[in-house]
Amino acid sequence: MGTRQMKSIKDLSIEKLWSRYLKTATVELRNEIVVHYSHLVHTHAARLSRKLPAQISYDEICSAAFDGLIEAVQAYDPKHKAKFETFCQQRISGAVMDWLRGLDPQSRTVRTFEKKRLSAREQLDAENGRPPSHGEVADRMGVTLNRYDQLCRLSQLGKEVHFSAMEPQSESNGRGPSRPWDVGDKRGVDPSAPVSREMLTEYITRGLSREERLVLVLYYYEELTMSEIGSVLNLSESRVSQIHKDILQRLRQRFGKTLCEELVA
Repeated sequence: MGTRQMKSIKDLSIEKLWSRYLKTATVELRNEIVVHYSHLVHTHAARLSRKLPAQISYDEICSAAFDGLIEAVQAYDPKHKAKFETFCQQRISGAVMDWLRGLDPQSRTVRTFEKKRLSAREQLDAENGRPPSHGEVADRMGVTLNRYDQLCRLSQLGKEVHFSAMEPQSESNGRGPSRPWDVGDKRGVDPSAPVSREMLTEYITRGLSREERLVLVLYYYEELTMSEIGSVLNLSESRVSQIHKDILQRLRQRFGKTLCEELVA
């Protein structure tokens, strides 16, 4: 039996499943259809798992994607003449993005405040030609300075904090550790390099909003595209690009020529 013939038989089988499911809407038939299209879930999850942080596992992405696939099967109406694969991809992607946004521990009030604060700061920066003060931003937003400071503190909650309790070491000659059980490996990677990079990132991004920090991390560390970052943060691609441009401009103003020295140090 040829490959084309086998494919046509397979297509006929799924058509029968859809025909029966649309008439009865039983859970058993729905699950059979889900199994048939499960490869779409695994493809989507595999692509995302390479771009998202390591703490988000492939299995977790699959779980969220299957929720989207199930919703797609239940909501699909062939009368609209859209292919189920196309309809399904949108539901799967939406379910995963909703799940990723659900990982955000901050409230909607704080996220809304962050967006308005960023917009007000950009307007004042453009009008005055300099970074605005907290009081100026609060006035533009129409809130008191106390409320502004309170929401700023809340926006810092839920951020990932890297803490390393390191035992202080004294170096007898400045060339290495003084503890006798520490044996250096010249071929090994310096373990202080990733720590230094984290400290440098924290230093450079100090004062940036949570949204701005996420844009930098997702773009430079996780290598997501502007469009993918927009999907994760529920922003348009042009908005993400504008945030990125604004961050770079402010960092250049803040660090100037010392930025390169800090990156090398």
